[in-house]
Amino acid sequence: MADLGLSTILGLVGTGVSAVGTLAAGAASKSAADYQAAQLDQQAKEEKAAAQREADRSKKEKDFVLSRQQAVAGASGLGALDETVQDLAGDVITQGAVNEGMIRYGGEERAKGRRAQAAASRMEGKAAQTGSYFGAAGTLMDGIGSFAKDWNQPAYAGPASGIYY
Repeated sequence: MADLGLSTILGLVGTGVSAVGTLAAGAASKSAADYQAAQLDQQAKEEKAAAQREADRSKKEKDFVLSRQQAVAGASGLGALDETVQDLAGDVITQGAVNEGMIRYGGEERAKGRRAQAAASRMEGKAAQTGSYFGAAGTLMDGIGSFAKDWNQPAYAGPASGIYY
């Protein structure tokens, strides 16, 4: 049976340090992925807020066009209730609603994309952390197996006294 020499002790310590390093790397990967996910969640909120502001701006433009249309119709002698004026106002209202809806939809879709990226980042971090558990376990098993193999080796007795051919 071999004795517990310095190289054996250093080998065991190295195995332990390697396993701890693997776990630390997994935790760092998860932490980085969680941070990235938080940034993507924030970007999703910003996308949605930007779309809401843009939709509000589009609504104000629509209201301005309707107001201007009414003023021009009144100044030209046509009444605000004239059929042509009403048809044009209906077209402006319809197009304005479509524009607002498309802006809001686009913002929501961009936000969904960011949230999906955030979810993927979280899954990636969790997978890295889980992988580090298996990596650390493998390192420990490899080190213990190596130690056990060396431990059970008979001490080297030197060359035999006879010569064999």
